[in-house]
Amino acid sequence: MSDYIFWGFACLTILAVCYIFGLFEGRRSLLAMRLARLRSQAGLGDANNSFLRDYHAGLSSQNFDITINIDDGDTRPGLDSDEVRGIMEEHDVSFDKARLIRQQRLMKHNDIDPATGMPMDPKAVTFGR
Repeated sequence: MSDYIFWGFACLTILAVCYIFGLFEGRRSLLAMRLARLRSQAGLGDANNSFLRDYHAGLSSQNFDITINIDDGDTRPGLDSDEVRGIMEEHDVSFDKARLIRQQRLMKHNDIDPATGMPMDPKAVTFGR
């Protein structure tokens, strides 16, 4: 009987040590995700205010849903919302079309053919086509 108590206590001790030292990362990230979601809903903290601002400004769509970023507590800077909004107003296009135009401009600026995704540099070597 004392062996069962000893091994039960040993297992509980190992579980407690693993929990304390963060070996259960999934639980910790789940907690962090929930806290970030609560902060974003309450308007506290700035973990994902950029995505919240973009969402409230209407810069989201069925094809480009940023609510996932908000729910996950994503801390990246978000969209280049001023440029996208400017393209929307200038060309009178939807959010998705404005994002496409922006990406095509960036590709062209970096010497990449927006239609094919292939480099436009004559010295570039590609394989397969």
